Amino acid sequence: TVGSEVLVKVVKNKHAPPFKTAQFELEFGKGINRESEILELGCKHKFIKKAGAYYTINDQTLHGKDNVKRFLIEHEDVREELLMKLRDKLLHSEAEKREEEVDATCETEDYFASDFVEDESDPVVVEA
Repeated sequence: TVGSEVLVKVVKNKHAPPFKTAQFELEFGKGINRESEILELGCKHKFIKKAGAYYTINDQTLHGKDNVKRFLIEHEDVREELLMKLRDKLLHSEAEKREEEVDATCETEDYFASDFVEDESDPVVVEA
């Protein structure tokens, strides 16, 4: 493939946290190489095993990144299976993180007015 590996750093952003980085393979005339992204994410999340220059996908051992990319292009069923596994893992882990954040921020403490007032005959409003 003819292209280059690119490292992008977001310096300023109004809608998201700044200083995030992204690394991807840019193929000239085509854009971002999707098979390379699947390969990198598959290795990162252990759906593809890597030992040196050898990659193992579903008991199929391949030598070199270019051969793995070619294999993913030729075998759409394997590529789709990897995509489904990655989507399932990434989307569910993100949803779980968001639920944990919401649970942490929505925890409320219950207070009783009698904890703040010595004389219980006085009406008191307490907000949590």
